[in-house]
Amino acid sequence: MKKYYIIYLFFILSNLFAQNKKYDTIIFRNIKIDKHELYFKYENFENLERLYGKLKKNSKPEKIPLNIGLKVTNSFSNDGVSLLIDKNKVFIDYLNFELSKKVVIINYKKRNIILSNDFRLSQFKKVFKKSYKNVSGLPVIPFERAAFISALIINKKKIAYVSFTFYDGKLISFFISDDKPENF
Repeated sequence: MKKYYIIYLFFILSNLFAQNKKYDTIIFRNIKIDKHELYFKYENFENLERLYGKLKKNSKPEKIPLNIGLKVTNSFSNDGVSLLIDKNKVFIDYLNFELSKKVVIINYKKRNIILSNDFRLSQFKKVFKKSYKNVSGLPVIPFERAAFISALIINKKKIAYVSFTFYDGKLISFFISDDKPENF
């Protein structure tokens, strides 16, 4: 009977430690797209469409991640980008690297990491080691074909998640959310 108690205790402890995932932490202000931060001022809507292409207003308003502006905001998107607009500020919460042809620069551990459609899963593994340990994917498909990896974003004392999607070993997109990412 004592053996069974030890086995049960082992299963309970291993499950507790398995659920405690660790992520790499990126400071919000250290992420730049087109020389802009993720949350930036804009002068007029035409300039945004010149940068990101024709935008369509979504019917459902959304809340900006990281509790930046607690108000619900208008959401505009196309296949390459999703923008949350509040008065004269824009928050980029989704970017498709294949369609938008944009480059994201992350200053991480005193190095500039350039994310584009050419960024490989093997490069990600070297830079974001903690987050790579939590890689998830589709059943029966190896991670080299399809992978989903998350990291933390911190803005002052607020935390959100940035999730990167890889397909055929190349970075396809990223999105930002306050919600903890679920495995596929």
